[in-house]
Amino acid sequence: MPESLRCVPPNALIAGWDFSTGSVKCLAFDLNGAVVAEVRLPTDLWTEGGVSELNLMQLEGQARASTRAMAAKLKALGRDRDWIAGGVSATHHSAGRIDAVGNQVRRAICWNDQTLAGPHAEGLQRLGGPDKPRELTGGPWAVRYSLSHLVKDEQTLTAADWKRTKWILPHGPLAAGYLTGRFDCISVSSAASTGILDLRTNQWRKEMLNALADPAHRDQAWENLPDLIDMATPIGKMADYVALEAGLPFNVRPFVFPTLDDQAAGLIGGGAVDAGQVAIILGNSAVVNSSSAILPQSGSLDAMRLNWGPFLWMRCYSNGAQFLDRVVGPDADWTALEAAARAVSAGANGTEVLPFVLSEPSIGVTAPRVTWFPEQPKDVGVRVRASFEALAYLIALAVKEHEAAGQKITRVTISGGIAKSELMGEILASVLNRPLERLVSSEGPALGAAAAALAGLETHLRGERGIRERYTVADAVAAIVKFRAPVVPRPEWVPAYQTGLKLFADRVRG
Repeated sequence: MPESLRCVPPNALIAGWDFSTGSVKCLAFDLNGAVVAEVRLPTDLWTEGGVSELNLMQLEGQARASTRAMAAKLKALGRDRDWIAGGVSATHHSAGRIDAVGNQVRRAICWNDQTLAGPHAEGLQRLGGPDKPRELTGGPWAVRYSLSHLVKDEQTLTAADWKRTKWILPHGPLAAGYLTGRFDCISVSSAASTGILDLRTNQWRKEMLNALADPAHRDQAWENLPDLIDMATPIGKMADYVALEAGLPFNVRPFVFPTLDDQAAGLIGGGAVDAGQVAIILGNSAVVNSSSAILPQSGSLDAMRLNWGPFLWMRCYSNGAQFLDRVVGPDADWTALEAAARAVSAGANGTEVLPFVLSEPSIGVTAPRVTWFPEQPKDVGVRVRASFEALAYLIALAVKEHEAAGQKITRVTISGGIAKSELMGEILASVLNRPLERLVSSEGPALGAAAAALAGLETHLRGERGIRERYTVADAVAAIVKFRAPVVPRPEWVPAYQTGLKLFADRVRG
């Protein structure tokens, strides 16, 4: 039986922030997982020349603006005094540089930046080849990891900017810093996506900085890394200047707990905290995550460490909703499009598509590659059906990777914006030929951030009161992550999709 809350008051509200490259969301959840209030704000990225970068002054504005808007909504509901804590989910493998007062030195380079392959290759060569990172850290160093940013900085950053950098921080710790005024700490989850953390010891591995050419840069980067803190240790309370600006009562200063990368947050928000549980997040990116007590036994899956102990296995594809937006446009009528696609038979009348608006180095797609076979259809229903099927095949390849690396899958959940589509759920279930658990909430990362904060808060309060019994992330998930009816495979579609998956895999390799 899950452990019950003993210290967190029953009327408490826990906020979950989800800072992504597409938007920022802040949702206030009650202790049953119901959304009491929500705020959504846009994100604008710098993309000229193939980069994908986030201005940190915008991030500070998003942190403070979302807090103002949330405080106003809760005040209108008479619930602003119930807001006692918050957690942050933010984009994996995205990091920036700030000076001693928190101002930007360099924009945050994002996970889908297309200019990192060269610096990554140079860094790997300096380290001694692709096997060296696994030897040093227990996991891989993929192109998008933020260590690649430091190698690129040697080519693009001035000596003055290297010198005035105080902290090199991922997206989440930066956002939390703008909420609390504290930038000197980082969670295991956020540190794990840098490529510099030893996943076996949860300590920084200085030897990974040998990827940099200049010894002085290695030493400076080492000094710029923040301290690692436990998930139940609050980063701090919301800074007075943030809370006062937002109009919160003088005695309401929510705790902000150590942040999660969006993949870890999506794992919790998908209820996948035990070994064998898989969470599929269908958003701007398309991601297959699983939880495990051990590192992957083979293959090239990303591996990271979770704040609460286990390992996160991940295959993250850059091509998700971004591909669908290209097919149908950003303001599509999805009700009409889904109806049109449902009228098309499984296999999309023989139409197939490779959905690579961006490169996918993890599966050998080194350049954008959107190709229709035999040609792009004029019928929008066929285009949408074929597009859903292509994303489902891509996810299936990742699920097979998890199994090949030693994962014994016991349950699969789906969340994210694309998962709202009933048809997409049915197609994916049929491609995988297994039932998929669906969340009541489609906001997996925000819900996961709130669940982790709830676990941290209850643990923190128990420590203050001398209560020795543990309250875990799994206990928090049992309290606030709710499921609805699963989506099951359509038996009549399964044979067509088994054939389609094999053909898709062959086309990707080709």
